[in-house]
Amino acid sequence: MELPKVLIRTTLFFAVLLSITFVGINAQAADKENCLMCHKYKQIGRIDEQGRKMSYYVNENIYANTTHRNVPCRDCHNYIDKLPHDPVTEEVNCANECHVKPPFSKENFSHKKIIEVYNKSVHGLHESDSQELKDAKPYCKYCHLNPIFSRMDEDRVGFEKTLSRCLNCHERKGVTQAYKHITHRLRNKTSRSPQAIVQLCSKNCHANVPLMEKLQVSRESLESVETYNESIHGKAVALGSQETADCVSCHATSSIHDIYKKDNIESTVHKDKRVETCRQCHKDVNERFVQIDVHSGIEKHEKPILYYTNLILGFVFYGSVGSLLGLMLIETVGRRRDGILWQIINGTSWRGKKKKKKKK
Repeated sequence: MELPKVLIRTTLFFAVLLSITFVGINAQAADKENCLMCHKYKQIGRIDEQGRKMSYYVNENIYANTTHRNVPCRDCHNYIDKLPHDPVTEEVNCANECHVKPPFSKENFSHKKIIEVYNKSVHGLHESDSQELKDAKPYCKYCHLNPIFSRMDEDRVGFEKTLSRCLNCHERKGVTQAYKHITHRLRNKTSRSPQAIVQLCSKNCHANVPLMEKLQVSRESLESVETYNESIHGKAVALGSQETADCVSCHATSSIHDIYKKDNIESTVHKDKRVETCRQCHKDVNERFVQIDVHSGIEKHEKPILYYTNLILGFVFYGSVGSLLGLMLIETVGRRRDGILWQIINGTSWRGKKKKKKKK
């Protein structure tokens, strides 16, 4: 029995109406000061002094589902003191204090502690840096724009590692409340996969050889991505491993942002800290173990023994594989010559009877 067309149309109408209503509620809840009254229009923008077209459009639905959905706009854009506001000339400072109080905390939330760690790191801006270097360094949005959330098994959640990250900002108090607060963080993997981290560090920075040469980095740094990809770590990550060390695993602590040059005593890859760093994955680590060069380039003129050893092992491996394939080919030709057909039936690939040799 078919439903009347009027009933179908009425049902569809109310379904669409409810969808629009709920979407509107989410977006409105995210925008506490009604900034989207203007910024929800796709055409909003201007031409700047350099002739570039600047878009000020904010997608309501995307904004309502971002990490900052409960943060008032002017917590970040705190230089705005009137509406409609004047043209924006200042950049957002991620160290600003928000009007959001996390659970078990008496202070308003702020990224200030992480910003301080970042500013001291090799990626932070320093007075001695050239303008080119300052322009090339990654800023907050370079890494944190549009994070991907993916579900994962609770057995794979690194509780200790996750909690150690929480302690970068929060005091070691109110454990029960803290656990309730970060349950979503434990059950939803919000950090990037090893593959994504390697791609993030490589794509526009460390694998960009012209840029690295322009910044006059060392030869070791210039080849760091290539040598990592050739290492056992790089190959395991390329094959999809979620446990193998990526860039952050070795070059930063649980603070993530404290990456330093290897000669800096604070660096996790400093000669005095390599044992501790390697023990995160390898249990039986000693001073001899950490002498292994993770980013080793195998050049004939620099490391002839390693070069020729690698060459011989490669010849043995590919020679063995090639020999096996050759034997398979010879066997196939011989069987076909004897009249045996190559057909995959019931789990076997050979059918027929061997020809009897004629007696002379």
